[in-house]
Amino acid sequence: MFGFSLSPKEVSVKEAFEKIGADGHILLDVRTPGEVREVCVAGSKNISLELLENALEDLREYTSIHVLCRSGSRSAYATQILHSNGITQAENVAGGMIAWQQENLPTTRG
Repeated sequence: MFGFSLSPKEVSVKEAFEKIGADGHILLDVRTPGEVREVCVAGSKNISLELLENALEDLREYTSIHVLCRSGSRSAYATQILHSNGITQAENVAGGMIAWQQENLPTTRG
């Protein structure tokens, strides 16, 4: 009805971590720059949710996009935005940075 699914496909933080560095893949962090400065994933690309629609053309080149935020809510919304703009290779990272840190996956300061 609106051009996107209300429940975008999700992947676990472990699945997203395993893809870092793969050809054609991007871990897209849609948190604010301030949040990213506190903690982030090395190799991720930060485009805050507010700026996402301005960066759509740059994201079309990727074959796999895993979208990350703090808890998974903003990234789910961002994934819907991407899907509604024809970028259907985007998947939400379930649980966001909270789940990432709970799984003791590597992080760094932005």
